[in-house]
Amino acid sequence: MMKKVDVIVVGQGLAGTLIAHDLIEARQSVVVIDVNLKASATRVAAGLINPVGMKRCIPSHNAHQYFPKAIERYLEIEQKLDTNFLEVKSILRMFANQEVKHDWQIKFSNTNMDRYISRLFEDNSYSFLNDNHGSAEVYPSAHIDLPTFLDKSREYFKSVCLLIEERFDFSQFNPKQGVYKSLQSNRVIFCEGFRVKDNPHFKPLPLTPTKGEVMTIRIPSLEYFDKIISKGVYILPLGNHFYLVGATYNHIDLTDEPTSDGQSFLKKKISEILSVEYEVISIAAGVRPTVKDRKTLIGLHPKYHKIGIFNGLGTRGALQGPLLSSEFSAVLVGNKKDTQNIDNQRFTRFFVS
Repeated sequence: MMKKVDVIVVGQGLAGTLIAHDLIEARQSVVVIDVNLKASATRVAAGLINPVGMKRCIPSHNAHQYFPKAIERYLEIEQKLDTNFLEVKSILRMFANQEVKHDWQIKFSNTNMDRYISRLFEDNSYSFLNDNHGSAEVYPSAHIDLPTFLDKSREYFKSVCLLIEERFDFSQFNPKQGVYKSLQSNRVIFCEGFRVKDNPHFKPLPLTPTKGEVMTIRIPSLEYFDKIISKGVYILPLGNHFYLVGATYNHIDLTDEPTSDGQSFLKKKISEILSVEYEVISIAAGVRPTVKDRKTLIGLHPKYHKIGIFNGLGTRGALQGPLLSSEFSAVLVGNKKDTQNIDNQRFTRFFVS
């Protein structure tokens, strides 16, 4: 006997978790299907919510919309789940040379970047850093503890909707009718991360798997630093002398195992940033979905209108995800036809009719 549901969400990474929350709050009956891979890209990501493009010292695309929505939405979900995973803090952008420093000084003085840059620091302001060229403090910014966000959300989904812990079986799926095994759905939204490359219905999309590695270190002489450090990599304070460092980019080795090359790269970057001793505690790896034009893959299939995709959030996923999820869920429940961030026509040229 068929069980009727409004939406099936396939994958419970950042994208799948956000849209499942939105759809449940829109009073949709939701089924989440996820195999719960501990080494998924979301679980090894830093979860940075950064409104500034660090290389060119410019606001991120639509940061004035994405940032307040992200903070508001994560606070709402924290309250709903009765937990804490969001922390608002500043990012210390270390300058690589005097040219970069000069560029930031000009933009801080002559543009509206003062809304994102709270102050500039002179050379060698911190004894534990190799900050020979000074730095800037980006504030407000934030980060979310993604494992806590995912785990607490998973517990919540188990209590309010159907959570099926399995890998989606395409041999038992009819995309035209929205039928999966014994489930009849109005929509099926795929949020599979890099595994969308194995999805026969969205395989043509321009998504490239990219492996990222992160390292947890302990700095004996530094119990806690209240800023996220950025210089080629990020160093995120975890508390009690522990810090998370990342990340690498590898398009060749797509396993979820750490590599010696990744470890060497991160150690080199750490030595360029820190002037104090540290010890490596652990290394982790995950494969993230990246899109060539850096735009999230979001929208409905051009042929099978019951299925859609929400994928490829990228390095700014924690920043952009809440607003994109809100807009897409509104489209799915019929409150909106389309939005500026959801362009179904963008997909058409990748499919053969």
